[in-house]
Amino acid sequence: MKPGRLEAFSDGVFAVAITLLVFNLKVPTTADGGLGRALGHQWPSYFAYVISFLSIGICWVNHHSILDRVVVADRELLFINLGLLLGIVSIPYSTSLAATWINHGVDSKWALGLYSGIWVYVSSMYILLIRHLMSHDHLASDFKGVTLKTLLRKGIIGLVIYFFAFLSALLFPLISLAICFILAAYYVVGVNETD
Repeated sequence: MKPGRLEAFSDGVFAVAITLLVFNLKVPTTADGGLGRALGHQWPSYFAYVISFLSIGICWVNHHSILDRVVVADRELLFINLGLLLGIVSIPYSTSLAATWINHGVDSKWALGLYSGIWVYVSSMYILLIRHLMSHDHLASDFKGVTLKTLLRKGIIGLVIYFFAFLSALLFPLISLAICFILAAYYVVGVNETD
């Protein structure tokens, strides 16, 4: 398959996932407390929205960095990509779950565990995608700029940190969310490495 079709389909899925995030933000109803107070009570929704929006955006940028190298997509690459997109479209749900349950004691660990667990899955799929291209030279072109090796290294760093966030969710759910935020910030402002 030509990579353009793969890229167009994937872009559509990323666009839908990132758009769905905003539907988790609700207009608050107020009684006597006022709108400002009601908006303040919804801080978990806004925080989770920002983290997920940045993270999906980062995934989209990284996805393009990977697909820019693809000359032809084989069947295995298509299915790995579908596996990645499965994780991406799960993010709006896990974001809503995390934002809703973050202040609910013991239940918050399950919500944040699922949220960070989805990111572990997405990171794993990125690593599979990159490794598939690295082991099938005929699928990828010689590309100037950031190498697949560098993208793989960044993917492994993300996987390890998301796994740590997953483990943290079991004991300290808010720390888990903070780790996800710090990782997103790192990838947004991180250095552009080359080999």
